[in-house]
Amino acid sequence: MVLLLLPFIAYFIWEAYWYTQVGLRIVKWHTHVVEYVYVWLAGVFVFRLCSGGSFSERGKNLFLLFTSMMMALGIMETTLQITGTTKTYLENVNGEYTSPYSSLDRTWYHTWSSTTHEHRLKKPEYDYWRPTNVLGFGDSTWSFPKKTTEKRLMTLGDSFTEGDGAPYDSSYVALLKQKLLAAGDTFYVMNAGVCGSDPFDNYINLRDRLLVYSPQVIVQVLASNDLTTDILLRGGMERFKEDGTQQYKSAPWWEPVYAFSYISRLFFKKAGYNELLRKGGLTAAEEKELNAQLSALFKTYAWLCRQNQIKLIVVLRPDRGELAVNKYDYDFSAILSGLQADSVKVIDLLPAYQSYMQKNHSQSTAYFWRYDGHHNAAGYEMMAQSIFENISPLLRDTSMVP
Repeated sequence: MVLLLLPFIAYFIWEAYWYTQVGLRIVKWHTHVVEYVYVWLAGVFVFRLCSGGSFSERGKNLFLLFTSMMMALGIMETTLQITGTTKTYLENVNGEYTSPYSSLDRTWYHTWSSTTHEHRLKKPEYDYWRPTNVLGFGDSTWSFPKKTTEKRLMTLGDSFTEGDGAPYDSSYVALLKQKLLAAGDTFYVMNAGVCGSDPFDNYINLRDRLLVYSPQVIVQVLASNDLTTDILLRGGMERFKEDGTQQYKSAPWWEPVYAFSYISRLFFKKAGYNELLRKGGLTAAEEKELNAQLSALFKTYAWLCRQNQIKLIVVLRPDRGELAVNKYDYDFSAILSGLQADSVKVIDLLPAYQSYMQKNHSQSTAYFWRYDGHHNAAGYEMMAQSIFENISPLLRDTSMVP
């Protein structure tokens, strides 16, 4: 019996150790299976303890019922795992539970590891290669220092800026570079977009690490998801702690139950909770706080750009569902008022996308991956063309580039 228990004891010690290192990211496919074995073993210990080592007829029946229940729950848990019925988006992507309330970054700077020199944007629907430069961005190495006569444009944003969902040469940034070159706007273009980042991450990277590359124009992409998911759960500037680490907002106390049990998620979903462990939409207080955080950020962002003779352009990007209803999920009006007051140029891609699709007699489904939700190559072509048409007049304005 002891020999049979040894592998499970070793597994438990291993998982306990890694829990101290990575938290709930230890929860993978095997965790959901083995946990019922541990509950069953604990039940065996309790039954033996209560029966003094010998089961009565009633005790045997109860133990058989308990064993049957554990087997049934284990089968149900495995079925939910195979079908993916209650898996989160990040579990489908990464194969492990990733808490939206836990930062994966060991420092302030959200980037890829710069020691690997490459990374992959891999999802169930696609798998694309990316280089990783010395700063950890998914782009080739940028030349340094800037040539005197050179004009430089840098893009900042999340996975839609990095180009998740398309080959390296088909990101919106790569395609925009081609369009600018064909039009005679010979900008040196640098892609500083990183999957999973938000405008606060982008600003911190710019302020501390990117100014040395002397961008003269910055294109910062902003989407509803930045506010309704990322900043809502992570917080604003307060997340960047003095010790050089990040700390997001606290998760609900019951998150471990949700993480370890697919079955429990059926009940949480029935109670109205989504995979962000939230119930319902934004409250008025949350929306007010988000508006205040973003307005303060962009005021500082605009000031930093002015101090360094950089022209800041903010691009509003719609998701697939927003295109379908022709409306953003988040009301940007308060934030846009602040941008206007700071003379920041704004490009709204929602009407641009609608015009593009109408011109090409196409539907939004042609431009996004069906399950993943990122743009495919055709979507990034639409994004690049829409930005190009709006940004070209701004770049030709001599005041746009010092």
